[in-house]
Amino acid sequence: MVVRTGVHLNSGVMKKVTLIVCLLASAHLTFGQLAQTLIQQKSDCAAVTQRIMEQTFSVERQLELENSPEDLARLNYLCAQSYEFEKGQTILRSQKALFNIETYKHLRRVDQRITVYDEHSGLSVILYSWNEVETALSDLKASYQLISSK
Repeated sequence: MVVRTGVHLNSGVMKKVTLIVCLLASAHLTFGQLAQTLIQQKSDCAAVTQRIMEQTFSVERQLELENSPEDLARLNYLCAQSYEFEKGQTILRSQKALFNIETYKHLRRVDQRITVYDEHSGLSVILYSWNEVETALSDLKASYQLISSK
């Protein structure tokens, strides 16, 4: 392969260079996303997580969570990101705020997503499988370990 500079590179070298560039670009994106989603305190959590904490946990437990960003991030994932609202619905922000995962977490299946209808919010919600949740929580733990090792 001839490059514009006139330097001749074989295809093996080009493949390695391309691979390195792709790895660096993906690492940059991953760390950039991590920096944006890093949970350090309760105010970094989704509104639904904050509401569930205030309704469910004692003040002492909330303070314990504030002292453990990783645990707080795990709780935020479970309360706000371990499900999605079924597509094709008109969803108001006020409806989303009414949904409480605590009511449905016992219905999760090990390796299959399940759709539930939440009468309180009037929305159909897809609960991620326990396998998906465990993978996401494991990734979250690895991210916090990586950050704490720096």
